[in-house]
Amino acid sequence: MSHFKKTKNIISLVLFLSTVGFLHAQNQLSSPYSRFGLGELSKRTSLSSVSMGGIAYAYQSATAVNFSNPAAYVGYDSISALIDAAFSYKYHQLQDNRTKQQGGTIEFDYLALGLSLAKNWTTSFGFQPYSFINYTINETSAWNDSVSVNTAFKGRGGIYEFYWGNAFKVFKNFSLGCNISYLFGNYDKIRTAEFSDDLFLNFKGNDKTSMKGALFSFGTQYFIPVKKSTIGIGAVYTPSIPTVFATQSEVLSHYKNTSIGEEIIDTLYWNGVEKNKVKLPQAVGVGLSWSSEKYFIGFDFTWSDWEKAKIGNNTDTLKNSYKYALGGNVIPNPTGSKYISKIQYSLGAFYELTPVYLKEKQVDRFGINFGMSFPMKKSKTRISMIVEYGKWGINNTVLQENYVKCSFNLALHERWYQRRKLE
Repeated sequence: MSHFKKTKNIISLVLFLSTVGFLHAQNQLSSPYSRFGLGELSKRTSLSSVSMGGIAYAYQSATAVNFSNPAAYVGYDSISALIDAAFSYKYHQLQDNRTKQQGGTIEFDYLALGLSLAKNWTTSFGFQPYSFINYTINETSAWNDSVSVNTAFKGRGGIYEFYWGNAFKVFKNFSLGCNISYLFGNYDKIRTAEFSDDLFLNFKGNDKTSMKGALFSFGTQYFIPVKKSTIGIGAVYTPSIPTVFATQSEVLSHYKNTSIGEEIIDTLYWNGVEKNKVKLPQAVGVGLSWSSEKYFIGFDFTWSDWEKAKIGNNTDTLKNSYKYALGGNVIPNPTGSKYISKIQYSLGAFYELTPVYLKEKQVDRFGINFGMSFPMKKSKTRISMIVEYGKWGINNTVLQENYVKCSFNLALHERWYQRRKLE
């Protein structure tokens, strides 16, 4: 099989698996945390970084697409294309004071491509989820002595992201980058009240939101050689620019349940279709790293002002988020003759005060990651497996989630351009 045909077949396989993963991503696990704001936010970080707790700002790799800091794209070599795709299986257990649920799902993480366009210019583009909404909350209470009412809150949908990024090496060891993203998607938030007595009409409110627009982020990296090691400094800034718009509508109605489903009796209210500006939070991330031929270790801090996020004039009960990540990796002998010495081992952890504010407490999250990355012979292509154990609601006893997430990553490193020599 020719080199070109082999590369073409591998790319086709990656695109097929990404499509399958995208379809599975439509059926996320139920998460009450996704009721707030734009839903539960995706990591939006390459699995190479996830395996180290999520550190990315001062991290640069020739075998992974680091789209968390666009300045890192300069790490690719000049004659190869890098295709980076990732999928996960998540099993979780969610519980509150009264109930417990558990289950698992396959998730699509991202698909990204990186390549060099010129001596000091590299680019990347890809697709990934931005956030998802999927929750069902039920509560039954007494209406009077003989009638009870079941109140339910349901949400479905998600926001997705196409990005295009460019990085420029300004001078040796210093680079600047920018990501331009297109966000799109829609979601429904439904509330119902159903009575146990058919004499009462059930109530339903449906809020529909469709969103699209642009998002920008800017990054920089600087690496300082120190003897046989390197100290890295990185920073990323995402401004709060009103370039995302939402189309919204609200419908209130009476209905009754029949053998074939819901039957609308009358419409109480419809506000038409409104177009509003979306104010996403600005975010600042800084990172510090140290690396040598065998070792890499880094620390990241991220701040996002979700308190100011809103759609039109509508805000949510969100708080500013803070995230801390620490991790690293080791390759026992990168130039050794034994295959086992070239396997990369990663370990990391993170702690985050999420934007979610519940029962007068800001919900926090903690996670530990472990990963192994296997190189393919005579190639820079790597296959990686990562395991994450995490917990939502450490300081909140009202609602807690424990989960285990197993991720699979394929980073294809293929030559896409090579000048031929004439003899």
